[in-house]
Amino acid sequence: MNEQDKRAVETMVLSGLDLEALCAVFPGFDPEAIKRVYENVKAVREPEKAPVRVNCS
Repeated sequence: MNEQDKRAVETMVLSGLDLEALCAVFPGFDPEAIKRVYENVKAVREPEKAPVRVNCS
């Protein structure tokens, strides 16, 4: 997996996809490589628990 592919997976992890969904979205990638990227992102940054607010003005 090249750096651009890793960044794409990291972005999807940060947007909230779980490991199973990542493997489905990226079927051409090695599942173990996806798992390593997923775990690295989760170890560095846990999702925030604050509610999402949208201003549509």
